[in-house]
Amino acid sequence: MWGDNVNLNVFNEKMRLLDPICSPVFKTNGDKGVLLIHGFTGSPHDMSYLAERLFKEGFTVSVPRLPGHGTNHRDFLNSTWKDWVRRSMDAYLDLTNFCNEISVVGLSMGALLSTIVAAQFRVKKLVLAAPAFKVTDWRLKFASVLSLFVKYKEKEAPVFDDPSLNKLSNEYWNKIFVKPAAHLYKLQKTAIKSLQRVESRTLVVVTQKDNTVPMSVLDVMRRNLKPSFETVVLQSSAHPVTNDIEKEFVADKIAEFLVS
Repeated sequence: MWGDNVNLNVFNEKMRLLDPICSPVFKTNGDKGVLLIHGFTGSPHDMSYLAERLFKEGFTVSVPRLPGHGTNHRDFLNSTWKDWVRRSMDAYLDLTNFCNEISVVGLSMGALLSTIVAAQFRVKKLVLAAPAFKVTDWRLKFASVLSLFVKYKEKEAPVFDDPSLNKLSNEYWNKIFVKPAAHLYKLQKTAIKSLQRVESRTLVVVTQKDNTVPMSVLDVMRRNLKPSFETVVLQSSAHPVTNDIEKEFVADKIAEFLVS
């Protein structure tokens, strides 16, 4: 009984730390569903605009919160790539209770998770936004070794007008995470192998101003994804393309692809 009380206290503390913009989204609207998966150090907030747009288009939408995300950096350090995969799989399976047809949309690391889901299940369509099959930071491949010595390094936190975003900035975006990056690298390799088993019709969204994922990621996909894929190339957005300056255009293109 004492152990149950301790677990309940931990749960209540996490709920207190979870900002509303980080809460998962699940809205039913018919038997066609879309699973939307956010990225590394992100939260459901990054997919909220797109989810609302797809809901208005007649889709049931699910935006899970990946383990370790949206609460605090200690939770993040204790999560693994297998936790992120498991949550994505569970979210897909939950949708099958409501929908006969499911598509998956992923942003950055979420695109890697979406690929793994699409390779495992019969996904109707797949959208990969700024997919992190390749990244510009060459240090990623050495993260496993570096994580033996350091978990993260502090850096200057970006400042926002929104206090909710500042809270996330002070927990996640003011740090270079080494240990989680090692898990991201393992996930990246697994997702690239999974690309070879994807049969879904696929849309890829990339941006020329992405400082995280280079345009050459398209070459990785051409080498590994058997079916041909459609591509949208943005001119002005930064890496989080579903929640940046061209988010309306991105939502239009994704909605058009999923409805067609």
